[in-house]
Amino acid sequence: MNRLKSSLLPEPRLRNTPGAALVLISIAQFAGRKWWFLPYAAEYFRKHPCKTLFEPFGGSGIVGMSLLYAGIIERLVLVERDERVSCMLDGILNDPAIADRYASFECTHENVQRLFRTEHSAFRYLVQSRVSNRAKFDGGLRTTIDERWCRKMVADNIRRIQTKRDRITLIHGDGLKVIEPHTDDPSAGCFADPPYPEKGSMLYRYAVNHPELFSLLARWRGPSLLTEDTSVLVRRLVRCYGFSAKPVLMNTSDNEKKHELMIWHKRKLT
Repeated sequence: MNRLKSSLLPEPRLRNTPGAALVLISIAQFAGRKWWFLPYAAEYFRKHPCKTLFEPFGGSGIVGMSLLYAGIIERLVLVERDERVSCMLDGILNDPAIADRYASFECTHENVQRLFRTEHSAFRYLVQSRVSNRAKFDGGLRTTIDERWCRKMVADNIRRIQTKRDRITLIHGDGLKVIEPHTDDPSAGCFADPPYPEKGSMLYRYAVNHPELFSLLARWRGPSLLTEDTSVLVRRLVRCYGFSAKPVLMNTSDNEKKHELMIWHKRKLT
């Protein structure tokens, strides 16, 4: 990692945006979700502001939703290719009854299994994200099924983000194809948290062409921030396209500490 240490961003120090506190909008559990990365993203996009933030790999949407709610960005575009996750996000944003239904649902094995047999809905996928092992839709159910239910927090955060839904665009599609037309827009920012090269196929339904992603972000005129693993492929792409990278410590879903890379283009910091 020594070759990546010469151009590090300072450690983030969270400050409240005038008129809005930085609230973690945590709703869906999701493999690889970036709740721990929010301080870094907030610091970066405060220093390098944009009007619209694109998230080409939407997932839980935790970073973009939190930045929008805090007023750090004005608009959010979430792109998600997985049909189940896209359905869930649509319900979180647009179903006025989903927060109350979540708050009143009795999270037992019997009720969850009945829900899974009878529904393929946004609510079903939201519940599935909270009760599945390691937040994987295909990972089986937790033994203590309500361990991550967080009834009040989830319902409150759904209500919070629904107050901003007129500023959020959700697109079901290929994230790289959606963001490519916006590379020349200096007011457009990008936060990309793709399925990682080495383990992405075990966690997600769709893989990503990482060289294509790096090539696209190398041409991106607005601020962009990328998270990746520390694989040989990623470190080679960082050097090839002239990006800067900082190793950041995080906890895995198995509560193990590991480093991931925060990546940005050098010209964004000048």
